[in-house]
Amino acid sequence: MADLSKYLFTGRLGNDAVVKTTPNNKKVMEMSVAVNTGYGEYKETMWIKVNVWGDRVDTLAPMFTKGAIVTGCGEPKINTWVNKNNETQAELQVRCLSVEILSSKKKDEAPSASAQESPDPVY
Repeated sequence: MADLSKYLFTGRLGNDAVVKTTPNNKKVMEMSVAVNTGYGEYKETMWIKVNVWGDRVDTLAPMFTKGAIVTGCGEPKINTWVNKNNETQAELQVRCLSVEILSSKKKDEAPSASAQESPDPVY
């Protein structure tokens, strides 16, 4: 078995999913997911950037709307950069292998979307 780190998360979408196309003409759906950690007075919200790759994202993106509760599993990566104030910033990014809507923010809308990536994705 190959060495692979996986991150499993459940959280709420902070915005509607956005589909982008890379210079290599590959499709990626980007989402910001709020994940709660801790409890009581120690409860915090952590934001993770989630990416889903493949042609299926054009169909999936309209269903991944702000406020929906989603769960997913993927490869975690920490991105760091220095902002304009010369401060180091970091974000958790997850390249999803699978993602599913658990519930929609709209009360009359049932969850209906899930995606699983093929084992050998091409970027």
